[in-house]
Amino acid sequence: MYFLEQIVAEWYAYNGYFVRTNIKFGKRAKGGYKGEMEVIAYHPIEKKLIHIETSADAEPWLTRKGKFQRIFRDAKDHYDELFKFEIKKIQKIAIVGVGKPKTPVDFGDEIKIILIPGEFRITSSPQVLYLRTSN
Repeated sequence: MYFLEQIVAEWYAYNGYFVRTNIKFGKRAKGGYKGEMEVIAYHPIEKKLIHIETSADAEPWLTRKGKFQRIFRDAKDHYDELFKFEIKKIQKIAIVGVGKPKTPVDFGDEIKIILIPGEFRITSSPQVLYLRTSN
């Protein structure tokens, strides 16, 4: 598991979400899968599903945009099949490290973008070290 995935999974679990990581979907007839969801966090009271994908690649922003759009689009087709519980809201989050864009970036399709470093800060308490968004 990539370190950003682990940090995100632990943060959501600490905040009361049920968390699963590396969920494969879209089994292919000749083997393998269409894709994998890195982190899924579900809040049972709010009935909110959060799908988080992370990346620290050095690809151009347009390439990243296409990659994230494809991942979220492909996964969306399998939410009902994989998650057999009530979902009132689905949120998609792309956490992107390594470099800030020179112009504003919009991945579309209601994908929230969180930049690292930039929109996260590390906060510590006697019990836990965790990340908080700056908003």
